[in-house]
Amino acid sequence: MLATLRSIAESVAQQSDLQSALNCFVTMVKDAMHTECCSVYFADYSQDNFILMATDGLNPEAIGKFRMGFTEGLVGLVAQREEPINVAHAQSHPRFKLSPEVNEEGYNAFLSVPVVHQRKVLGVIVVQQKVARVFSHDEESFLITLSAQLASQLANTEIQTLLQQDASSHRTSVLKGVSSAPGIALGDGYVVLPHIDFTSIEPQHSDNIQQQIQLFHQAVAATRQEFHILAKTLSDDIPKEAVAVFEVYQQLLDAKSLGKQVESEIQQGWNAKTALKLVIEKLVAQFDMMSDPYIKERAIDVNDIGLRVLQHLVSTEQAVKHYPDNTILIAHTLTPTMLAQVPKEKLKGVVSVHGSANSHASILTRAMGVPAIWGIEDIPLLQFDGKSMIMDAYSGRLYISPSQMLVNEYVEIKRKDNILHDKFEAEHDLPPITLDGERINLLLNAGLDLSTETLSASYCDGVGLYRTESWFMQKGQFPTQSEQEVWYREVLSRYHPEPVVMRTLDIGGDKILDYFDIKEENPFLGWRGIRVSLDHPELFLDQIKAMIKANAGLGNLQIMLPMVGHSEEIDEAMALIEQACFELQDEWADPFYTIDRPEIGVMLEVPSSVYLLPEWSKKIDFCSVGSNDLTQYLLAVDRTNAQVADLFDPYHPSVLRVLNQIAQQCELHELPFSLCGELGGEPEGAILLIAMGYRRLSMNISSLNKVKWVLRRLRVTNMEALLENCLAQPSSKQVRRIIKEFMIEHHFAELLYTSHQAKGAS
Repeated sequence: MLATLRSIAESVAQQSDLQSALNCFVTMVKDAMHTECCSVYFADYSQDNFILMATDGLNPEAIGKFRMGFTEGLVGLVAQREEPINVAHAQSHPRFKLSPEVNEEGYNAFLSVPVVHQRKVLGVIVVQQKVARVFSHDEESFLITLSAQLASQLANTEIQTLLQQDASSHRTSVLKGVSSAPGIALGDGYVVLPHIDFTSIEPQHSDNIQQQIQLFHQAVAATRQEFHILAKTLSDDIPKEAVAVFEVYQQLLDAKSLGKQVESEIQQGWNAKTALKLVIEKLVAQFDMMSDPYIKERAIDVNDIGLRVLQHLVSTEQAVKHYPDNTILIAHTLTPTMLAQVPKEKLKGVVSVHGSANSHASILTRAMGVPAIWGIEDIPLLQFDGKSMIMDAYSGRLYISPSQMLVNEYVEIKRKDNILHDKFEAEHDLPPITLDGERINLLLNAGLDLSTETLSASYCDGVGLYRTESWFMQKGQFPTQSEQEVWYREVLSRYHPEPVVMRTLDIGGDKILDYFDIKEENPFLGWRGIRVSLDHPELFLDQIKAMIKANAGLGNLQIMLPMVGHSEEIDEAMALIEQACFELQDEWADPFYTIDRPEIGVMLEVPSSVYLLPEWSKKIDFCSVGSNDLTQYLLAVDRTNAQVADLFDPYHPSVLRVLNQIAQQCELHELPFSLCGELGGEPEGAILLIAMGYRRLSMNISSLNKVKWVLRRLRVTNMEALLENCLAQPSSKQVRRIIKEFMIEHHFAELLYTSHQAKGAS
């Protein structure tokens, strides 16, 4: 059965449009299950009914016409229950609805399963047979498995079909993701494909046959040259029979082999990339079906050749592409390099298929103030290239080929957004003091956008989190101690005399160095943060020495240790810091000069750290809550996984109660504390944290003035009453409702949702 499942899934995936995919699906399922009828109904939520989309066994003229209400018939019952129905005599079932237009009178046996994608019923699969019988458990299991495997595939095929419509039709496609960096962006899609494959290519036609053939020939010539260089480079190091593989590759590229088939597809109206995709996928499928292991493995060779030709095809196109003036950057997985390559004045928004709103790459976009959406449907990215679009990064919606009416609405929303931003900026030089005179220290999370942080010193009370790993991520190897010293000196001088909290190297999880790749099945519970530093004391000592030397004569350095979960880790780190100070003192030319040992703190982001504060308060000088990771570990939610992104919620009662407990423990043990997670950069989050007792909040520069503007219009006593109410709630939904009422009551409705207006536009 596994081979059959795989065969059906692969065949459906290779179809160029939704209808072809569905037709292929019903025919193959009917044959595989040896039944007389297979049909697929899709849910149309705009009309609250199901529409017959494909069938092999019912009246073909009913396809696209026959509809059945959500609460009607056995199809409706399957969707309502979201579970299979398997009956021998369908027409005797009380929910059976006779529909003469589909010609199903002769069928008795009925098995149906729902097609569910991301908790939403997309449709229903039905198999029928004239002989009255109950389908076996194996048959039912087969159909359930097939439905689960193909749910996202069919959903994405439907979206691809919608995206292929011409913008002139004034029909707007809407994709939903997770809001990351808030804002509105209007512009044109620019797709970055770092790891291109055939799934990235959507079928497209071209009228210019000769141009497409020429592009293909150029790509083949470049691939031939590539193989020639590879063979020549390796000829002295590997056996001749191994080098002969490249000769086989050259033969496969021959005009009589691969080339002839690709040109034939181009002649039928496909562009070069699509023609190559169709030919390679067909050849790979044919090889995969062979029983001989040697021949079967040739599928890998064919696919490799095809990908190399495809890479040259795309490179040729990319070479002449220019960033639009209003670029909306689209990628499978966003990297800092991708962002750095786009001129800042042209970058208006970012869309990433993989990752989530709480990944470190996402935090980077917030630091830059660029609207971003994460975790959209995983569809061929080239569908987006060059298309006009609107990003509503408040509600997480991406509108493709928007109508002029929708554009006008969002232009107005963006205008109001800009007015609000100017209102915050107007008070940037005023102190963050509440109406009842409480001074709040607003610090900066820095180190992500290294090119734009030179102007931020005047906005804040110092740096609450300096991410030193950003320097390491931009290098091709570990930086030397002297290089690090120059970097750190520059940062410490920029913010002097205000404090700068530098976090020691925090890699692992979703922060990877190209030259020190950590491969783990579960990286967020693996080798990261202080664990890496203690396992590589030579790196840790180099970094500590560079920081201390950079601090000479300034005295505003504080050092923070990430991902600490055990008391022993603090002891080991402190011993190494003492060793670094001793060795520096020994190296210093002036024997009367005393090394200035900075204050040492830890990040509270592992749940175990919360319960060790009484002991740790005797070992460390301060602590700072990393609410992003703390939330992730408390709720057992991988914050880079878009599939569970909705479960990552810093307003969850358990998270708020832990944050409150930390504040109480730190006050009890007279341990200075702060928070440097994303929660502090949200006005609603800052209000709750101040009520808990936090007086030092660290955030991105884009959030600082907004938070300050809000705090200057509130009393701490009002915040404390809100907190007491929130801590008593059983769910984050209730917490958010109470916060919303508070914000409206205190005249902050305009902050709550520029996105309310945006949702109205949808």
